[in-house]
Amino acid sequence: METPGGNVQKNEQADTSAGGESTAAPTRLIAVVPARAGSKGVPGKNKAMVGGTPLVEYAVAAAVAAAWVEAVVVTSDDEDILSLYRGRDDVFVVRRPPELANDMASSSEAVAHALDEWEAAGGWIPAALILVQATTPLRTSVDIDGAWKLFTRSGGESVVSACRVDGIRHPRVMYRLRGDGRSELFIPDETDRMTRHSYETLYQRNGAVYIVSTDYFRRERRLRSRTPVIYEMPWERSVNVDVPGDLLIARALIESGLVKTELSE
Repeated sequence: METPGGNVQKNEQADTSAGGESTAAPTRLIAVVPARAGSKGVPGKNKAMVGGTPLVEYAVAAAVAAAWVEAVVVTSDDEDILSLYRGRDDVFVVRRPPELANDMASSSEAVAHALDEWEAAGGWIPAALILVQATTPLRTSVDIDGAWKLFTRSGGESVVSACRVDGIRHPRVMYRLRGDGRSELFIPDETDRMTRHSYETLYQRNGAVYIVSTDYFRRERRLRSRTPVIYEMPWERSVNVDVPGDLLIARALIESGLVKTELSE
């Protein structure tokens, strides 16, 4: 495993003390990109080719380009993905053990392991962690930096990115099937005449950015608090690859050039 010595500091306010001391400066941030091999919904999705590039690279490129991120950690059990980043001086590679790469393992467990590996290799203790998932390729460095600025202003334990729930995606137009084969509104409405202009404004986590203070994460082993601050992103950049159709949408948006990323020409 490579040592974390090659990461370039991009933040002039960061602590520049030599020797990799385990001290947390207010703006020292690590972005963790989890990219395991397995996936039931879309097998091999993290290395699926999108615009001629593996899906995971969109997350890594955004994290590397973010002004406030000082180190990028990729954690994976996939040899193809590990090989992709070995030798790069702007990425620290962590091999994820099998027990943290199955369907039952949580992202929090993978991040905790990656942080332990980083520190064991002599890395400094970050003030906060940023989870940048490979499955949301349309998030950019602007989103990461914007979420971080919101985090610093809010004084909360965590920030999560989300998009507003509009139109047919709103719970007010959802139904549940009954045992008799008929359906009923998921949210009861006696009149069944409520217009969309009357719907409550709701937000859906899109998985693009999670920011959590290191202290809170170590104490609670959670990547978000129960009352996180919301960093809003538009729906067209909130595609989260969970089923094959999501991958088709991501490819269409990226390969058409309709939505720009760090890898856009």
